[in-house]
Amino acid sequence: MIKTALLSLSIFFVCLLSLQGQGIDKPRYQIETHRAGSYLGTFKIELFPLIAPKAVKNFDSLVNMQFFDSTAFHRVVPGFVIQGGDPNSIHGPMNTWGNGQLWQVNIPAEFSVVRHVRGIIGAARDIDTNSANSQFYICVANALSLDGQYTVFGRVTENMQVVDTIVNSPRDANDYPLQKIEMFVTSIGVNDTVPDIPTLLSPANNATGILGGNAFQWSNVDGAALYNIQIATDSNFTNIVFSKNSGLNSTVASSLISSTTYYWRVKSNNGGHESTYSNYFVFNTAISAQLIYPGNNSLGTPINPLMQWSGVPNVNSYRLQIATASNFIASSLVVNQAGITATSRLVNLSPNTQYYWRITYISGGIQGFYSQTFTFTTGTSVGIEETENNIDGFTINSIYPNPTHHLLTAALNLTKDIKTDISIRNMIGEEIYKTTKQLGVKSKTIEINVSQFSKGFYL
Repeated sequence: MIKTALLSLSIFFVCLLSLQGQGIDKPRYQIETHRAGSYLGTFKIELFPLIAPKAVKNFDSLVNMQFFDSTAFHRVVPGFVIQGGDPNSIHGPMNTWGNGQLWQVNIPAEFSVVRHVRGIIGAARDIDTNSANSQFYICVANALSLDGQYTVFGRVTENMQVVDTIVNSPRDANDYPLQKIEMFVTSIGVNDTVPDIPTLLSPANNATGILGGNAFQWSNVDGAALYNIQIATDSNFTNIVFSKNSGLNSTVASSLISSTTYYWRVKSNNGGHESTYSNYFVFNTAISAQLIYPGNNSLGTPINPLMQWSGVPNVNSYRLQIATASNFIASSLVVNQAGITATSRLVNLSPNTQYYWRITYISGGIQGFYSQTFTFTTGTSVGIEETENNIDGFTINSIYPNPTHHLLTAALNLTKDIKTDISIRNMIGEEIYKTTKQLGVKSKTIEINVSQFSKGFYL
């Protein structure tokens, strides 16, 4: 936890930042340091007004009133951070350094995706996420555990070795330097550079079979603090289905659907200015499995159905989910089975219950797309059941006897003459019987000799 001592005065924010191009020029400062009264070194920083404007305005106003001068870097933690900017450290007892003053005005948190890498500057705070003010920290090493929890508002641009000297100063058990390290902060202008446009890498242009779990990757841009990726269903990006900031030069896109053509592009952000978007790449997503049995809105499904779906090429395995709620929340899942290598699975369910089911798959270690969701309602029976009992003009009222040993009879209700295919499958999906019959409105039953079948369950 970063300790905090946060500054609040009645602050009039003096913004010396000029507008230029696609953003705001980044204010730059030099921080001169002295240890025990002797010059130690000077390093330079720049801030991120396009990412954390409130924190940047606060810091700039404090520099203009010379607030930081003679405050100390009161906390040094090798391999982690240095921290300073507490007004108590000017004249107060050392045991108050880092506690801050009650009169300090807090600055609202401005969390972002910028990573806590070496050289990053963030706003120190206490447990209250909106309690930051004058204290700040500088990462001397990657501290990614802080990501998304603290306001990042700048970075060191020159002489990081001075920060390394500070963090390696002799310290006590509370990480206070044994000799006071004072700072003197001076504005030195602005950085008006615009970052380069990223180069798209993967998925390649015109790629096919892309999964929702595939990583989208682009080139690193020197000085970029974050990137924005957009994915749309049209090349003009009028229908954007995914837009996300990323602190890395890659991300995984959500909300994509199977068998769809998409366009994607990326721009970079250096904390003050953004590049224009890259040229777009186009790609097509992979297919999803198609659900076969039970069919959507099926009624009277047996309580031990053989769930069946179409195969997807080049997949390693499937995951079957059956739930009592359409959103498949954990508490509603009655089947959540992964590692299925076949395209069917026998399950046991409760009678007279409505269920929802779907299939996804693993391909090359990446999860594929979920199928559409079907719903069905179980009956009370087991064994042979009709796979569809409400065909246009044709209804199966019942199948009997069930279980059966010799002759199976289906009681019919026809409203017109029809030609129908009748098939029976075993529990691994193999078709073991098929016939075609011309049926008329006066037909009452269909009889099938099943005496040659082995004992078991059939569809």
